[in-house]
Amino acid sequence: MARCNLGILEEKVGNMDRALKHFRIAIKGGDSESLKCIQKLYSDGCATKEDYATALRSYQAYLSEIKSKQRDEAAADDVRYRYYESGV
Repeated sequence: MARCNLGILEEKVGNMDRALKHFRIAIKGGDSESLKCIQKLYSDGCATKEDYATALRSYQAYLSEIKSKQRDEAAADDVRYRYYESGV
């Protein structure tokens, strides 16, 4: 979450390269909000298609790494245990 916040601060002052760097690091740790930020940067023309595609692959790799039958069962029983964002 801290990296995402740093990315947002860098974005606000116009340092898009630094913002992307912070968002990428956060995504590797599973931060779906950073993925949404890169998606917004892409739709605004401030990030490339490759930036967004790389971010998606990183997030999917994170989810694959932490996926387990036990987590899936807990997430199915209670949304508080969901370890992924629906619609991402």
